[in-house]
Amino acid sequence: MTYPLGGKEFFNQEMRELTILYITEPGVKAGIQDNQFVIITKDNLKRSIPIEKLESVVAISKCTLSSSCLCKLLSQGIPVTYISSKGLFYGRLESTKHVNIVRQRKQFRCGENKEFCINIAKKIISTKIHNQIIILKRNAKNNSDLLCQIQPDLERMAESEHKITNSSDIDQILGFEGIASRAYYKVLSLFIDPVYDFKGRNRMPPQDPVNSLLSFGYTLLLYEIYTVLSSKGLNPYAGFIHKDRHGHPSLASDLIEEWRAVIVDSLVLKLIKAYKFTIEDFQKEPETGGVYLDKKTSRQFIQEFENRLKTEAGYGANIGTGSNFRRLIQHQAGLICSAIDNENPDLFIPLKIR
Repeated sequence: MTYPLGGKEFFNQEMRELTILYITEPGVKAGIQDNQFVIITKDNLKRSIPIEKLESVVAISKCTLSSSCLCKLLSQGIPVTYISSKGLFYGRLESTKHVNIVRQRKQFRCGENKEFCINIAKKIISTKIHNQIIILKRNAKNNSDLLCQIQPDLERMAESEHKITNSSDIDQILGFEGIASRAYYKVLSLFIDPVYDFKGRNRMPPQDPVNSLLSFGYTLLLYEIYTVLSSKGLNPYAGFIHKDRHGHPSLASDLIEEWRAVIVDSLVLKLIKAYKFTIEDFQKEPETGGVYLDKKTSRQFIQEFENRLKTEAGYGANIGTGSNFRRLIQHQAGLICSAIDNENPDLFIPLKIR
């Protein structure tokens, strides 16, 4: 359950699950009173939630959390993530009680093992391409002319997926990923009204509304995965596919790949095709030319993103019925833990959609 703080809808639902609290309203002050996480907005509205109901806090606007509040959150293992409304990651406060140094030592060893890394890369990147193909086919299934038009691109993607299985080098695998990615976004643009001016993937900064939504969604998903990895004692910065980069959570970047199309791209397509967001919902930054969501749109997208994570996926029968995407992400993180603990990449099985 999630509460994006920024409107009167806050806490209107019955609290049955752990809460992820998004603070999107500027000027919020937060503290702890009687084991309650208490929030006071700039217009002096007071809201509270039992600390035991809180899973994590994501601050997307300027807010003030008292030192006693931060200490209480950390003592309960509740992380606080700071992200800008443009999708930039500022930093994170988290407890160290989940750190598993034995597992992390194995993680580092696996990261130095070329065969382990290549096997994980093959699994994740081929699955990413497979899932992209399925998303494209789903969106074109009721249009036979369009399906014929995109068939060469789908075949190009499928060829890249196949070639990855015979690759023996990470850079080669990422090269095939790039070929598939260009074809994927080319086809994706055909499903989107030209008014949104989406011609393919661009970022840093995003230059159109669709790329703005994609970038923001990827940021939210990346730090969802980051939180799960941390909770399992892993180091989110020590990956197997993406090269080490200062300040970049490479392992989270690895594991997001199988989920990009399934969770974020499909959501953005759904919202854009339904005209849930208009051009007026975005702001263009004159200095950089970047296009970003306004505050109202950010809150709305966060809610849609959370609804997506809570949607029953229909996959992963081996972990029980009623599994939503959030539980599946947790399950996949558990599989990477098993692969690391046993130093056996075969124990990681990526999730291919149908």
